[in-house]
Amino acid sequence: MGNHLSAAAVAAYRRDGYVHPLPCLTTAEAKRYRDGLEAWERESGEQATLIIRNKGHLKLRMLYDLVHDPRILDAIESVIGPDILCWSSSLFVKEPHDPAFVAWHQDSYYWGLEPDDVVSAWVAFAPSTLANGAMQVIPGSHTAPQFPHRKSAEGSGNMLFTHEEIAVDVDEGQGVSLLLGEGEMSLHHVKIVHGSPPNRSDARRYGYAIRYVAPHVRQRGDMPYATLVRGRDDHGFFKRDPVPTRDFDPAVLALFPNRKPVQHQRPAG
Repeated sequence: MGNHLSAAAVAAYRRDGYVHPLPCLTTAEAKRYRDGLEAWERESGEQATLIIRNKGHLKLRMLYDLVHDPRILDAIESVIGPDILCWSSSLFVKEPHDPAFVAWHQDSYYWGLEPDDVVSAWVAFAPSTLANGAMQVIPGSHTAPQFPHRKSAEGSGNMLFTHEEIAVDVDEGQGVSLLLGEGEMSLHHVKIVHGSPPNRSDARRYGYAIRYVAPHVRQRGDMPYATLVRGRDDHGFFKRDPVPTRDFDPAVLALFPNRKPVQHQRPAG
């Protein structure tokens, strides 16, 4: 049985573009990931959300193990099939009472992956709540054509690295907040319109987004590397990520150096 989705959950994903909440980690496991990352922050003096991004699973070995977790891969297999590549992963942290937010956007606008057999697993290392700015989605928006995007207003507080947002009116009344308990996860489609409000709570919002693709997907952009995490790849459209032998392995950093943004993150959730 494993952690495969039910037929009803798969149908909901196809119809709505997301499914949640799903079981993933135990609360003790989620806490160990969170504690490990915060210990690294204290020791390094770095902000994990600025460093553990894009290829986060290649930076820290514990995250490399996580993207191979069969509980996650079973759910992913239910929607894109038994052959699975991990294309990218990023840690997203919202600090307490930070006014920054994530504007409505589509990941497909930025990533250049075709076709759209691309799914993100968002794993909650801490609860994701209304108060701390849980990700919101517009159900069914993944079935529409790609929407145009535009630059956000100066000083808007939009956290997106490109300072862009969707260039059509979004009926926020249709938004669904993906509330997750500690250790739970959600899945969302690469084309779904999503964003998230500020964290107005006293605690960090702490999530890890893992981006999985089917091997027949092609990459138009500048990250033509991926890690085969289940099954086989008979297409060869992606070069193989190096296998990290330790945290911040020099072989990894040579390919994917840490380039910190000045003050903003890449498209988040």
